[in-house]
Amino acid sequence: MQKLSNARPYLSILLYPTTIAVLAAGLWYVLFYHTQFDVGKSDETALTNTLIPVLAAFHSILAAAVLSKVWEEYKTIRRCVQNHDREGFARCLRDRIPPAIHLLLAVMSVLIVVGTMLVHYDNVGAGILVVGAISFVLALYWQVATNLDNPQCGAWYVNEVPTEWRTQTNADPLSSKVSTSAKESPPFL
Repeated sequence: MQKLSNARPYLSILLYPTTIAVLAAGLWYVLFYHTQFDVGKSDETALTNTLIPVLAAFHSILAAAVLSKVWEEYKTIRRCVQNHDREGFARCLRDRIPPAIHLLLAVMSVLIVVGTMLVHYDNVGAGILVVGAISFVLALYWQVATNLDNPQCGAWYVNEVPTEWRTQTNADPLSSKVSTSAKESPPFL
């Protein structure tokens, strides 16, 4: 039973992308498949040969850079915790992914999903699989990156960072005052 409670934070990360995938696939079915919406063969070719691959390439490059940054930050935070370096941990709290990067990745993710929704699928299963899988992977990336970037309440930090370190405010991480609103809600896709 102990292993299940240790796995709960990691499994909860899958809830958000699963919900996004189901909603995106359902939206595609209702708006595009059920109404038999078709952008036309030439426009579909432009979507599949230009828009989706170019956006996916830009998204991949930026997402790889962000994930690399948060992974390095995660390793630094783990070393701070292992070495009982509270001041080093406090310095890491200030180093977060800028909101502009979140916005850029979110917009590209939404455009990629909408692009896959506009493609005509003859088989409903293929459409649900493609739209759902792409939505799931993009939302899972978002969850992993934002959880790694948040040492105060990210799933990977829950059992590692001492509770008194996680409850410090972002404004003054070295202060001894405990904040009741230190947890940050995850951003939406």
